[in-house]
Amino acid sequence: MADNGYVYVLMNPSMENLVKIGKTKREPQERAKELSSTTGVPTPFVVVYDCYFKSCSEAEIFVHTYLENKGFRVSSNREFFEIPIKDAIDSVMKAKEHFGEFEKVNQNQDFDEEGIFSSDSEDDFLDSLDYEEEIEKKEPWEEVFDIAEMHYYGHNDEIVDYEEAMIYYLKAIKLGSVLSYTKIGKMYNLGEGVRENKSKAFQYFKEGAKKGDIKCYAEMAKLFSDQENIDNALKSWKKYFELSNEVDFYQTSWYLRFIKNNNLDLKYIDKVQTVIDKIIDFIVGQIESYQGTENERYIHYCEDELEYYREIKQIT
Repeated sequence: MADNGYVYVLMNPSMENLVKIGKTKREPQERAKELSSTTGVPTPFVVVYDCYFKSCSEAEIFVHTYLENKGFRVSSNREFFEIPIKDAIDSVMKAKEHFGEFEKVNQNQDFDEEGIFSSDSEDDFLDSLDYEEEIEKKEPWEEVFDIAEMHYYGHNDEIVDYEEAMIYYLKAIKLGSVLSYTKIGKMYNLGEGVRENKSKAFQYFKEGAKKGDIKCYAEMAKLFSDQENIDNALKSWKKYFELSNEVDFYQTSWYLRFIKNNNLDLKYIDKVQTVIDKIIDFIVGQIESYQGTENERYIHYCEDELEYYREIKQIT
């Protein structure tokens, strides 16, 4: 009997520092859903890595033995290991190196439930054609990041819980989420779920920038601006605009305020012009929403900003 199948690595945000490494002849995502529905855990299992083997049983034994010898196995009759995600993935990759590459059998054979499709033809052209449906695979961190966002914004009837959001943003970082650095940096900057700590916020923005999140340069610019460190703020804005293929209208509006408040020359005009209409529309919407409310006192300030942005729009 064919033993082709996957060896997978699963994690669950509710199971701190534990991963499950097992085998399946079905898609690993199906196995993850099955485990999530039967184990009674509060959050679903997430597939962080999988590899297809000629014999998934042999590959699983290889991985389990390798990790057990290193002392990572929680129990000899369980598939759970107390191990960093990266090391779990590395162990499956070692099995891949040991057993070699194996190509998955064409899944079209499963379509012939009625037994009417011929296995070959006399037409070489038809035999050379193959169609594979693309299956969207999420990055390992995406589901954990979505849980963090749910707690942060109160989505899906959840109560806003910054402390819980922080826990999941940190987990997402460990799974490779670059976006989470900005999120956590902002939370430290504003004191959301944690004690306000500008220095720690800066370190998260700095690390996020290193990992490739260009918006982190804008966040660092805001921190420097608050300190009246104009030189470093300008350097950070320079990085943001030079590295961004498409600038964000929200970040750009912060830059324009910074330039106006500090009487500085406007730069990066071409990129500013790509979002100036969005900024103007946003301010107009704010003015309309403030009318007849307790925020009506801010309308005068918004009108001054609106005039400033309209002047910028006229610059060519």
